Amino acid sequence: MTLFKNANYRVAFDSATHTLEFFWEEDHAGMSYANFQEACSNFIGFGFEYQARNILIDVRNFQLHLPESFPEWQRTEHYPRYHKVGIQKVAYVMPAAALEHAREIDGEEQPFVLRNFSDMASAKKWLN
Repeated sequence: MTLFKNANYRVAFDSATHTLEFFWEEDHAGMSYANFQEACSNFIGFGFEYQARNILIDVRNFQLHLPESFPEWQRTEHYPRYHKVGIQKVAYVMPAAALEHAREIDGEEQPFVLRNFSDMASAKKWLN
């Protein structure tokens, strides 16, 4: 079920797997970093409302160039919101060529497991 949609991104919720889904739309390339951070905050806000346990993020259309400070913001500002929601699994769907450079989280450094996939079906299977 679609929860939110604008020109930059779409948020949906799969009640069968308690998965909050985030999709970057093709027209988001002109976003500022502040708008990107706002989109991330808006997205996880739905996690509280719908009691999400999993997250699926489709970055196959992602075109922004994030600053070097992004990983620190993600670790100190964004991931703590995942913790508060109670997220257990995070799946990224990305181009196959990006998989070898993508970082995964095994659940020791964060209280969730993060895996990367090149197709939606594999990601959804893992989340199920």
